[in-house]
Amino acid sequence: MKIPRIPTKHSRGRNAKDGVAAAVRDKAGPAGMYMSILGKEAASLVGRRRTDRKGPSDAAAIPSPASLPPVERRIRIAATDDAAFRRVVAAREGECAHGGYLHAVTFPIAMELMSKKSFPLRLLGLIHLENSVTQHRPVTLDTTVKVRVRVKEFGSHRRGTTVRILAEIWDSSGELAYTDESLYLSKQPSGDAEKRDSAPASGASARENRPDPRVGLTLIGQWRLPSTTGRAYAKVSGDANPIHLSNTSAKLFGMKGAIAHGMYCASRALSQVTSDPSAPCEWTVEFGAPVQLPSTVRIWRDLSSPTNDKRTVLRGVGPKKRKNFEFSWQSAGTSG
Repeated sequence: MKIPRIPTKHSRGRNAKDGVAAAVRDKAGPAGMYMSILGKEAASLVGRRRTDRKGPSDAAAIPSPASLPPVERRIRIAATDDAAFRRVVAAREGECAHGGYLHAVTFPIAMELMSKKSFPLRLLGLIHLENSVTQHRPVTLDTTVKVRVRVKEFGSHRRGTTVRILAEIWDSSGELAYTDESLYLSKQPSGDAEKRDSAPASGASARENRPDPRVGLTLIGQWRLPSTTGRAYAKVSGDANPIHLSNTSAKLFGMKGAIAHGMYCASRALSQVTSDPSAPCEWTVEFGAPVQLPSTVRIWRDLSSPTNDKRTVLRGVGPKKRKNFEFSWQSAGTSG
């Protein structure tokens, strides 16, 4: 999921008295994580070859989430890094950490967890389906937080196996400040006849049957995303997945070209729905068609909700009426 180092700072290794050692940055950073993932992929290939020769193995079984130890780290939340993140996702500067930036802080820790040999799913080709976030309280900048990441559950999907990763952040006072659940899909091998037969129609018939994602919504704006969008977000988030960096690197991994990070879209949507993306709230995002770069994404809003419904729903729609994402946000304490 990561390639060799793009300079990032969010997993600070500068202040030993805060318990943030440089070794933590090296272990969780892009270069170290990339090597761990490549090692895991190599081991997976060897394991599959042995299974092909010897028959099915219990080693491929999905373990209980409780059997997979969580990963904990202490991370320095630097104001300069949050400010750089905000500039990329079109947010004004603030006194506390942007909610999207807090996801970026937890992401390398999640990759560290999933790159362990005990984690049963391959990481290359993993698809990010959705995120669900609860911002319990603002996280003050230039403080040290504790991050804990664990596997919450595995599930089944018509295209393979899903895993839900739970990331939690405790602030410098020891209070739970941020909860983030990420849902990923690991696809089954392409030769699975049962999965293939149950899959929905594809190609022209699928496009003809696809509902118009704009129906019932109002156009409120558009984002013009240049080809540099993926590289800009990688610098401030640490998520240097090659499918986002350039057309050349994306094509090496089977993509038509570079695509925007899903969490870039989520973070920018958060910046758009609220003037304070660090305040207590709940938000979810579901990802659809990839945002090809460069591209224009039109933003549609659901204005049909009852006046007592405080939830804001934004939908990103790209060319050919393809839904890129759906983002739903609600300020804390405004449900019902």
